[in-house]
Amino acid sequence: MADDLEEEWWLKDKGSDNADSESDKGSDEASEINVGDDVKGDQVDIDSSKGDTDGQTKPEKRKRQEEGKKKKKKRKSITAELKEKGDDSRGSPEALVSLIEKTFKDALSPVEWDEVQLNLGNDFYPSSEKDHTPVSYLRSILPKWKKQMKTSQLKPGSPLLLVLTPSAIRAVQLNREINDFKLENCKCAKLFAKHFKINEQEKYLKKTVCHVAIGTPNRVNALLKLGALHLDSLFSVVLDWNWRDVKLKRMTDIPDVRKDLLLLLQTHVIPHVHHTKCKIGIL
Repeated sequence: MADDLEEEWWLKDKGSDNADSESDKGSDEASEINVGDDVKGDQVDIDSSKGDTDGQTKPEKRKRQEEGKKKKKKRKSITAELKEKGDDSRGSPEALVSLIEKTFKDALSPVEWDEVQLNLGNDFYPSSEKDHTPVSYLRSILPKWKKQMKTSQLKPGSPLLLVLTPSAIRAVQLNREINDFKLENCKCAKLFAKHFKINEQEKYLKKTVCHVAIGTPNRVNALLKLGALHLDSLFSVVLDWNWRDVKLKRMTDIPDVRKDLLLLLQTHVIPHVHHTKCKIGIL
């Protein structure tokens, strides 16, 4: 018969549709898998590229940080710096006499000039050597210090030893350095402006027997003027000449300190040296 077909047309179409749908489904699934794989792959690539970027920037950043750090220069010793500048000379009696002459000779009358001149042979102790410490130098010029402490009949405010320094900080430092020299029973008066009011120092000196006085020329001048400090028993005056501050300046290189020192020498120390056995030491 004309309409008797081998397979019903609607079943054939349905099967074809099913096959097409299955084919499309499989294609879609494959497509989804491929897309998923692509996305995942992209993510991996992004992550890996991110890791690579970090790996490249960290060393560069570290390098920049290292390059940006200021390299601290090792400071040379004071001796080395002075040698480079050609100024490693040490203070001496001759240098002090020359300074006094330069300052006073043309400013004073002949009579006044005679009063401030110092004798290199009689008015000075030997200068300190480069290998001297403050303790070793004081022991070398005052070998009988212990006996002098015991036998001297001191009055309040009249020390045996006066040490002049350029600053309060140096006075404190030097006072510690000479502990071994001062001995146990030695009393030391600290005569400088920092942390100490002059009226407090005046009261202290007027009631306390001190064997050593250590301080700055300015404050020592002021206390001598007030009558709180006396030079009656003074046996030695030591100038902390060769010590240098962070700017490599000595006490005679600082204008204000030099001025106060020369005034102290002129008005009090040199007259005392001329009339007693007191001598000047250059540390």
